Amino acid sequence: MKLGLIDVDSKIPNLALMKLSAWHKTREDEVKLYDPLFDKDDTDLVYASKIFKFSPDYQYWPGCEIIRGGSGYDLEVKLPDEIENQYPDYSLYNINYAMGFTSRGCIRNCGFCIVPRKEGRFHPVADIDQFWRGQKSLVLLDNNLTADAEHFERIAKQLIKNKIKTDITQGLDIRLIDDAKAKLLSQIKRKKDARIPFAWDSMDIEQDVLRGIQILNKYIKSKNLKFYVLIGWDTTEDEDLYRVEMLRSLRIAPFVMPFNKDDSYQADFARWTNHKATFNATSWHAYKRRIKYVG
Repeated sequence: MKLGLIDVDSKIPNLALMKLSAWHKTREDEVKLYDPLFDKDDTDLVYASKIFKFSPDYQYWPGCEIIRGGSGYDLEVKLPDEIENQYPDYSLYNINYAMGFTSRGCIRNCGFCIVPRKEGRFHPVADIDQFWRGQKSLVLLDNNLTADAEHFERIAKQLIKNKIKTDITQGLDIRLIDDAKAKLLSQIKRKKDARIPFAWDSMDIEQDVLRGIQILNKYIKSKNLKFYVLIGWDTTEDEDLYRVEMLRSLRIAPFVMPFNKDDSYQADFARWTNHKATFNATSWHAYKRRIKYVG
């Protein structure tokens, strides 16, 4: 059987497609990323993965059977366990690093987040050897790695023991940081230019953020931290500015995440903050005047 894989909108290599590729190759199927110019009439089955609902859909569907999955299509569609637990086919994207989840779900129930609906409560699913086989670096995709102290310690010690350069992509829960976790985080080798990410989504957790940063700074320099800052959910423009300026004063890089990318204020504020040359050279109020933003 000839299979085509369509990565509609992933910002990084699509893990589900790599697992599908590996599983089908064990069944001696021919698998490749679908190319509408060459594969339209020569494909028996297509898997398409879409991560974000707001992304434009794929435009060049073939006439064969198509199976769609991913959060952008349907939160209920999941890989069967035998495929979910498959070692990924990294050759699909020609990458030389490993990537995967050691846990799924979250202990929180934030209204802006789909993780609890998609994955349920926090639960460990793997050690790193399910998706890592000696690569020098690894991308960790867990949604809330610090949610369970025992699991966090086990995974952190695996990364430390094997001296793996690690990029943690999702914001860690600053409310759960203590000295033990901070010390372990400081011992994990990081990929070049990778910062340890946390999240400051609401003004309600300001004191937790400041307390957590104080603990982290015992072991980790501020320049090696970053904070995702959600805007457009339950905060005002003044509160958004307060958070990024507070992080700036602590020498920590803020990265703004707009809840609604189509809102002009949210898009402009994210552009100002996340473009570090602009953020470091121009105040928000000066930037607003320059782009003629009307608040």
